[in-house]
Amino acid sequence: MVAKILRVAAKGSKEEEIMEQCKLDSTVLENYLSALAELRLLMVEDKGETFYRTTEKGLELLRVYHRLRWLLWGSDNDFLLMRLLGQVGKVKRDAHPFYVS
Repeated sequence: MVAKILRVAAKGSKEEEIMEQCKLDSTVLENYLSALAELRLLMVEDKGETFYRTTEKGLELLRVYHRLRWLLWGSDNDFLLMRLLGQVGKVKRDAHPFYVS
């Protein structure tokens, strides 16, 4: 669930968007958001509205998580996540490969 929340918030998301995409109720989501913010995996941005954005530390956790998934299950690559991380400019594919080509 942590990876799902961090993935949804990678580009900045409202609480409602995270709740909908992760299929969580508001109470459970609030607990996750508080814990992730306290661990500095997620930051809160207030630009007139509250947005949650995955921090660099959170993006690194996603990278490690998906590398471990690849090591354990091989073919279960998350290419959507790789594209998303590339779009937000946080991935150096040569330095942190998710897959073997």
